[in-house]
Amino acid sequence: MKLITLSDNICHITEGNPQRSMLYRYNILTKDGSFEHDNGIEITNGTFSLDTKRKVEVVTEKKEKGYKISIGLSEKERLFGLGDATRKNVQMRGQRIVINIKNVVSYGSMPVLLSTDGWAIVLNTTYKSVFDCAKTDADKLVISVSNGDIDFYMFKADSLMALIGNITQITGRPVILPKFAYGLTFVQNEDADARSMLWDINTLRSKNIPCDIMGLEPTWMSKKYDYSVNKEWNKEKFELPRWLPENNSNHFTFFYPMRKMGMQLSLWLCENYDLLYAEDNNLQQETENEFTEDAIILDDNFARDVRIDEYTKIDEPWFEHLKKFVDNGAAAFKLDGSTQVIDHPDRLWGGKYTDDEVHNVYPVLLVKQMLEGYREYTDRRVLLYSAGAYVGTQKYAATWAGDTGGGPKTVASLLNYAMCGHSNTSCDIDVNPGGFHYGFLLPWAQYFCWASWKYPWFMGDEIEEMARYYSNLRSSLIPYLYTMAHKAYETGLPVMRPLPLMYEDTDKFDDVKNAYMLGDNLYVGVFDMDLKLPQGRWVDYFTGDVYEGDISYNIPEGRGGALFVKEGSVFVTMKPQKYVLEKQHDYIINVYPGKEDSSFSLYEDDGFTFDYEKGIFATTLIETKNTSEHGFDLVIHKREGEFAGRPDNGHNIVKNSIPEIKGIQPEKDMTVEVYGKKPLAILLGDKEIEFEFDGRKSTFIAPTQNRGQNNIEFKIKY
Repeated sequence: MKLITLSDNICHITEGNPQRSMLYRYNILTKDGSFEHDNGIEITNGTFSLDTKRKVEVVTEKKEKGYKISIGLSEKERLFGLGDATRKNVQMRGQRIVINIKNVVSYGSMPVLLSTDGWAIVLNTTYKSVFDCAKTDADKLVISVSNGDIDFYMFKADSLMALIGNITQITGRPVILPKFAYGLTFVQNEDADARSMLWDINTLRSKNIPCDIMGLEPTWMSKKYDYSVNKEWNKEKFELPRWLPENNSNHFTFFYPMRKMGMQLSLWLCENYDLLYAEDNNLQQETENEFTEDAIILDDNFARDVRIDEYTKIDEPWFEHLKKFVDNGAAAFKLDGSTQVIDHPDRLWGGKYTDDEVHNVYPVLLVKQMLEGYREYTDRRVLLYSAGAYVGTQKYAATWAGDTGGGPKTVASLLNYAMCGHSNTSCDIDVNPGGFHYGFLLPWAQYFCWASWKYPWFMGDEIEEMARYYSNLRSSLIPYLYTMAHKAYETGLPVMRPLPLMYEDTDKFDDVKNAYMLGDNLYVGVFDMDLKLPQGRWVDYFTGDVYEGDISYNIPEGRGGALFVKEGSVFVTMKPQKYVLEKQHDYIINVYPGKEDSSFSLYEDDGFTFDYEKGIFATTLIETKNTSEHGFDLVIHKREGEFAGRPDNGHNIVKNSIPEIKGIQPEKDMTVEVYGKKPLAILLGDKEIEFEFDGRKSTFIAPTQNRGQNNIEFKIKY
């Protein structure tokens, strides 16, 4: 067994060949060759030490099948992670957790564990494992892996946030979804047809409920729950002109008015396809049997081998049959839990792999192949959202909390995902005040109807108004959320952040499951309004009231929970739009003065392509400086960077299904809103400028012409 040092903070401990793990073999994990590493040192007696905040001793033991890892714990050491393996806890010490995907119970368990003593571990295995986090032995973490060779990574850092950054160097940084995906996804009732769907889009627009994606459930297919690659549109519900190619989306089809109203299309999928053939790139060809002279009856039924798997075409990747629907305009796919989250004990995947090895990695291979297929076919990003997840899912797709609604139990699931570096998480929005508040204030948002009729306009004036308010609130937060999504890609730090991740020096927040940070500046309180606020002053986003410490919060009328801004914050929002791509954003700079300087770097890109991976994007740094009781300076720096647009490229037959991608636009005036007491004066250079004060905030304009190639600086005086 060898310990290979990949960096100052990452090491790989492996017995034999790491390629034996599907995570490594299929490039889900970053391979050792991507680092300048040593040849490894031999580990004797299965014991080695890791220098962190304290010296961590790790003991490995090979079993007849699988292996065991033991790590001694210090008295006050706390443990976090493991993904959607439990919805009861955020702090894992004292728990025994099984890592194995299971329908409803654990959609996305992950063998990723972090310690407040400055170390973390990630298993390089797809087999079932058990993390006994000091439940059996109060001073010891014991990890048991059911099969495979000893293979895992260990990390060290000074904080949990830094550990997540190191971990996602190996497991992958979260993908930035297409920009429209950070708006609202609205999933239709199963009885919807093309006409009713278009009317629903029109209703959303006319009722001023911002929405970006319309999702269709299984009845969009001619055969409900069609697992095959032969699926077609349900002609009774979604008829297409018979004289057109099936992959058309011109003005004769319902895709055209959908596109004209600015709505993206999402299609529900179920999967039972064997993805391992394509992953191994070793397609097996069926061979003909030779009829012998002894045969009296020559029956073609016996001319070929017979496969039990009736769905898989071993020479056709799963994504291939979806291309025609992409040509129709599909920009998102909902990947149901379906059979990917249940066991297949009698299946031999790829003709050679047993289900105990494939089960946990299947959801990752599915989104991997779909993202790579979509990218190769369109050179665009796609919203893939899956119920199932495992190590590496964040590189390819978003997830939602499966068929468990959007109630309080889902919060722990999303927080535990975040502790593993998975950022693009959500759940179904429950149609009630608490559900609206929580569901609309997540990294991405999904309003789910399926077999219900909980459309806002059917649920009474109060619910309709709340849907309108929260969808507009979400629309206004798009620049902020998109900037945080880029930060997640750059650093691994998720958009939704557990309080113990942000404030790990205290155990006060270890079991908080009713609050989280949404990005750098926003504190979201959900369901239970007995809230623990981190140190400092927090401004109520709804009322302007200021809170400190532990509080019992009274929810304002028409709202569903708490939303606070950290005093001392600066960030960018925008005026709400009907949909994210409707027009160029009207940016609003939000300033909540505090005792210290602060900054925010607004992120912009084309919203569609993967050019951001090449550093092709723009940023605008906004900062407060020279902060004191007498005021502060607000500096808006010149925009740095640029990105190009692309014309509609079609796919030969198809026109306009691949949308125009706009490049960087000329800068517009920005609105500035400074919250708190009324300033004595606001100066631009030596000139005092006009502003409006409404009792909560002072509003003025930062004109474009004053920026040009230079920074613009305001002085706010108290």
